[in-house]
Amino acid sequence: MIPQKSFAFLALFLFLITSIEAQDLRISSGDKTKTFKTGTFLQVITPASGIAPCEKCSHNVLSGKLVSYHAGVLTIIPHEKKEVLVTDGKTLGFRETRYTEEMPLSSVEIPKEDILSIRQSGKKKLKDLTTGQTIATCLGLLGLGHLASIPLAGENGDLLAEVGAAEVAVAIVIGVSSTPKSFVTNIKCPGQGKYPGKIWMLE
Repeated sequence: MIPQKSFAFLALFLFLITSIEAQDLRISSGDKTKTFKTGTFLQVITPASGIAPCEKCSHNVLSGKLVSYHAGVLTIIPHEKKEVLVTDGKTLGFRETRYTEEMPLSSVEIPKEDILSIRQSGKKKLKDLTTGQTIATCLGLLGLGHLASIPLAGENGDLLAEVGAAEVAVAIVIGVSSTPKSFVTNIKCPGQGKYPGKIWMLE
Protein backbone atom coordinates (compact mmCIF):
# COMPACT_ATOMS: atom_id res chain seq x y z
CA MET A 1 0.00 0.00 0.00
CA ILE A 2 1.39 3.43 -0.99
CA PRO A 3 1.87 5.79 2.01
CA GLN A 4 -0.31 8.89 1.94
CA LYS A 5 2.70 11.25 1.69
CA SER A 6 4.17 9.25 -1.19
CA PHE A 7 0.84 9.26 -3.00
CA ALA A 8 0.51 13.03 -2.57
CA PHE A 9 4.06 13.57 -3.87
CA LEU A 10 3.38 11.34 -6.87
CA ALA A 11 0.16 13.19 -7.67
CA LEU A 12 1.95 16.55 -7.44
CA PHE A 13 4.76 15.31 -9.67
CA LEU A 14 2.32 14.09 -12.33
CA PHE A 15 0.46 17.41 -12.15
CA LEU A 16 3.66 19.37 -12.69
CA ILE A 17 4.69 17.20 -15.64
CA THR A 18 1.25 17.63 -17.24
CA SER A 19 1.37 21.39 -16.68
CA ILE A 20 4.82 21.70 -18.24
CA GLU A 21 3.78 19.71 -21.31
CA ALA A 22 0.65 21.84 -21.65
CA GLN A 23 2.78 24.96 -22.09
CA ASP A 24 4.27 23.81 -25.39
CA LEU A 25 2.27 23.98 -28.63
CA ARG A 26 1.99 20.66 -30.43
CA ILE A 27 0.44 20.27 -33.88
CA SER A 28 -0.02 17.19 -36.02
CA SER A 29 -0.95 16.18 -39.56
CA GLY A 30 -1.42 12.47 -40.13
CA ASP A 31 1.59 10.71 -38.63
CA LYS A 32 3.68 13.91 -38.56
CA THR A 33 4.02 16.11 -35.49
CA LYS A 34 5.63 19.47 -34.72
CA THR A 35 6.27 20.99 -31.30
CA PHE A 36 6.87 24.68 -30.62
CA LYS A 37 8.57 25.11 -27.26
CA THR A 38 7.57 27.77 -24.75
CA GLY A 39 9.60 30.93 -25.43
CA THR A 40 9.69 30.33 -29.18
CA PHE A 41 8.67 33.26 -31.37
CA LEU A 42 5.74 32.57 -33.66
CA GLN A 43 3.84 34.28 -36.44
CA VAL A 44 0.12 33.53 -36.26
CA ILE A 45 -2.46 34.36 -38.94
CA THR A 46 -6.03 35.00 -37.75
CA PRO A 47 -9.20 36.18 -39.51
CA ALA A 48 -9.78 39.92 -39.86
CA SER A 49 -12.59 41.25 -37.69
CA GLY A 50 -15.90 41.01 -39.50
CA ILE A 51 -14.46 39.04 -42.43
CA ALA A 52 -15.01 35.30 -42.77
CA PRO A 53 -11.74 33.54 -43.65
CA CYS A 54 -11.33 32.50 -47.28
CA GLU A 55 -8.64 31.78 -49.86
CA LYS A 56 -8.17 35.43 -50.92
CA CYS A 57 -9.48 37.29 -47.87
CA SER A 58 -7.48 39.82 -45.88
CA HIS A 59 -6.21 38.61 -42.51
CA ASN A 60 -4.48 39.72 -39.33
CA VAL A 61 -0.91 38.74 -38.50
CA LEU A 62 0.39 38.54 -34.93
CA SER A 63 4.04 37.85 -34.13
CA GLY A 64 5.28 37.28 -30.61
CA LYS A 65 6.61 35.01 -27.91
CA LEU A 66 4.82 31.78 -27.08
CA VAL A 67 3.72 31.75 -23.44
CA SER A 68 1.58 28.62 -23.40
CA TYR A 69 -1.00 26.47 -25.13
CA HIS A 70 -3.61 24.95 -22.88
CA ALA A 71 -7.24 23.87 -23.21
CA GLY A 72 -7.42 25.03 -26.83
CA VAL A 73 -6.10 28.53 -26.14
CA LEU A 74 -2.79 29.88 -27.45
CA THR A 75 -1.24 32.61 -25.29
CA ILE A 76 1.33 34.96 -26.86
CA ILE A 77 3.14 38.12 -25.80
CA PRO A 78 2.82 40.29 -28.94
CA HIS A 79 5.85 42.02 -30.45
CA GLU A 80 4.39 42.92 -33.84
CA LYS A 81 0.92 42.88 -35.32
CA LYS A 82 -0.73 43.78 -38.59
CA GLU A 83 -4.46 44.42 -38.42
CA VAL A 84 -6.99 44.83 -41.19
CA LEU A 85 -9.19 47.92 -40.79
CA VAL A 86 -12.75 46.95 -41.68
CA THR A 87 -15.98 48.95 -41.83
CA ASP A 88 -19.29 47.36 -42.84
CA GLY A 89 -17.45 44.33 -44.13
CA LYS A 90 -15.20 46.38 -46.41
CA THR A 91 -11.43 46.58 -46.05
CA LEU A 92 -10.28 50.18 -45.64
CA GLY A 93 -6.60 49.60 -45.01
CA PHE A 94 -4.08 48.14 -42.60
CA ARG A 95 -2.48 49.13 -39.33
CA GLU A 96 0.92 47.87 -38.25
CA THR A 97 2.18 48.02 -34.67
CA ARG A 98 5.67 47.25 -33.38
CA TYR A 99 6.14 47.17 -29.64
CA THR A 100 9.36 48.56 -28.15
CA GLU A 101 10.99 47.27 -24.98
CA GLU A 102 9.70 50.34 -23.12
CA MET A 103 6.08 49.56 -23.95
CA PRO A 104 4.27 47.26 -21.49
CA LEU A 105 3.39 43.99 -23.18
CA SER A 106 0.34 42.08 -22.01
CA SER A 107 -0.35 38.57 -23.25
CA VAL A 108 -2.99 37.85 -25.89
CA GLU A 109 -5.14 34.71 -25.89
CA ILE A 110 -6.16 33.19 -29.21
CA PRO A 111 -8.69 30.31 -29.40
CA LYS A 112 -7.45 27.55 -31.66
CA GLU A 113 -10.57 27.99 -33.83
CA ASP A 114 -9.30 31.45 -34.82
CA ILE A 115 -5.83 30.27 -35.87
CA LEU A 116 -5.45 29.93 -39.63
CA SER A 117 -1.72 29.18 -39.79
CA ILE A 118 1.42 29.18 -37.66
CA ARG A 119 5.10 29.48 -38.40
CA GLN A 120 8.24 29.92 -36.32
CA SER A 121 9.84 33.38 -36.45
CA GLY A 122 12.82 32.91 -34.16
CA LYS A 123 13.99 30.94 -31.14
CA LYS A 124 15.45 33.58 -28.83
CA LYS A 125 14.17 36.73 -30.52
CA LEU A 126 11.77 37.73 -33.24
CA LYS A 127 13.37 37.66 -36.68
CA ASP A 128 12.03 39.14 -39.90
CA LEU A 129 14.57 37.10 -41.87
CA THR A 130 16.37 33.86 -41.12
CA THR A 131 20.17 33.73 -41.37
CA GLY A 132 19.83 31.95 -44.69
CA GLN A 133 17.46 34.58 -46.04
CA THR A 134 19.87 37.36 -44.98
CA ILE A 135 22.74 35.63 -46.78
CA ALA A 136 20.54 35.11 -49.84
CA THR A 137 19.56 38.80 -49.88
CA CYS A 138 23.19 39.95 -49.72
CA LEU A 139 24.29 37.46 -52.36
CA GLY A 140 21.38 38.40 -54.62
CA LEU A 141 22.20 42.10 -54.37
CA LEU A 142 25.85 41.35 -55.14
CA GLY A 143 24.82 39.34 -58.20
CA LEU A 144 22.49 42.07 -59.44
CA GLY A 145 25.31 44.57 -58.98
CA HIS A 146 27.59 42.47 -61.14
CA LEU A 147 24.91 42.14 -63.81
CA ALA A 148 24.30 45.89 -63.78
CA SER A 149 28.04 46.48 -64.27
CA ILE A 150 28.24 44.46 -67.49
CA PRO A 151 28.05 47.49 -69.83
CA LEU A 152 31.08 48.96 -68.06
CA ALA A 153 33.11 45.76 -67.95
CA GLY A 154 34.39 45.79 -71.53
CA GLU A 155 36.07 42.49 -72.42
CA ASN A 156 35.19 41.05 -69.01
CA GLY A 157 31.47 41.48 -69.63
CA ASP A 158 30.83 37.81 -70.42
CA LEU A 159 32.64 36.65 -67.28
CA LEU A 160 30.80 39.17 -65.15
CA ALA A 161 27.48 38.01 -66.63
CA GLU A 162 28.23 34.39 -65.71
CA VAL A 163 29.31 35.29 -62.18
CA GLY A 164 26.31 37.57 -61.61
CA ALA A 165 23.83 35.03 -62.95
CA ALA A 166 25.36 32.29 -60.79
CA GLU A 167 25.17 34.49 -57.68
CA VAL A 168 21.51 35.32 -58.30
CA ALA A 169 20.67 31.65 -58.91
CA VAL A 170 22.39 30.53 -55.69
CA ALA A 171 20.68 33.35 -53.78
CA ILE A 172 17.27 32.15 -54.97
CA VAL A 173 18.02 28.55 -53.94
CA ILE A 174 19.28 29.60 -50.49
CA GLY A 175 16.36 31.98 -49.97
CA VAL A 176 13.72 29.40 -50.86
CA SER A 177 15.30 26.65 -48.73
CA SER A 178 15.68 29.03 -45.76
CA THR A 179 12.09 30.28 -45.72
CA PRO A 180 10.35 29.16 -42.50
CA LYS A 181 7.61 26.62 -43.11
CA SER A 182 4.04 27.75 -42.55
CA PHE A 183 1.76 25.20 -40.91
CA VAL A 184 -1.80 25.72 -42.16
CA THR A 185 -4.36 24.89 -39.46
CA ASN A 186 -7.56 25.86 -41.26
CA ILE A 187 -8.69 24.88 -44.75
CA LYS A 188 -9.97 28.45 -45.25
CA CYS A 189 -6.56 29.97 -44.59
CA PRO A 190 -5.53 32.55 -47.23
CA GLY A 191 -3.10 30.91 -49.62
CA GLN A 192 -4.29 27.42 -48.70
CA GLY A 193 -4.15 26.52 -52.39
CA LYS A 194 -0.37 26.30 -51.99
CA TYR A 195 -0.76 23.53 -49.39
CA PRO A 196 -3.52 21.23 -50.69
CA GLY A 197 -4.54 18.59 -48.17
CA LYS A 198 -1.88 19.61 -45.63
CA ILE A 199 -3.91 20.75 -42.65
CA TRP A 200 -2.30 20.66 -39.21
CA MET A 201 -4.34 20.17 -36.07
CA LEU A 202 -3.63 21.83 -32.73
CA GLU A 203 -3.65 19.15 -30.05
